[in-house]
Amino acid sequence: MVFLFDIDGTLLQGHGVGRRAVERVLHAWAGHAVDTSAVSFSGKTDPQIFREIVTTPEAVGETPDDVDAAVAHLLDAYAADVTATIGEARVEALPGAVEAVARAQAAAGPVGLLTGNLEPMAVLKVQRIGFAAEAFPFGAYGSDHADRNCLAPIAARRASAFLGRDVSTDQLVIVGDTPRDIACARIVGARAVGVATGGYDADALAEADVVLDSLDAFDPHAFV
Repeated sequence: MVFLFDIDGTLLQGHGVGRRAVERVLHAWAGHAVDTSAVSFSGKTDPQIFREIVTTPEAVGETPDDVDAAVAHLLDAYAADVTATIGEARVEALPGAVEAVARAQAAAGPVGLLTGNLEPMAVLKVQRIGFAAEAFPFGAYGSDHADRNCLAPIAARRASAFLGRDVSTDQLVIVGDTPRDIACARIVGARAVGVATGGYDADALAEADVVLDSLDAFDPHAFV
């Protein structure tokens, strides 16, 4: 089996660092403050989040003529903002997260990421909780596709290339904190671990193969 970890709400808590950056770049783009409080970010990719916001007139005032260009511009600005500010932001590993990754590595070898973050943002975030960039040598990111349900096959291909053996999607174990993490596993026949450390409780994650209160209880040997 190959383990893939989500980041926000699963491995770490960013205490709003991403949302604040989103609102800053939206303010600069729109020319006025943009309130994103009505938009859930949980389990979504960064491109999906920006597209939802800029196509909501109540949020931005007027939908841009070229939505794709607006989203591309905002994603670039967002990446620059997070890069400049994350060093001073409060970013904390969630209970058992670092140890869970180590257990997965010991049980099954290299592990990867499956996250809605843009890849550079994903690297910055995991570095903030003590991981070297090479701790996750493969994965799939919001910068690969706006639809989270398309990310698992990308991660499987990259795992195959890195490991030098075929990794099919039914050999993946996707660990995340939202129903969207579970759905992206289910659609390709992967296993799913739901962790109630984000915005969803155990009942909301009940479709996962295993539901945990935290990664303290994560046992990779249940899948290997």
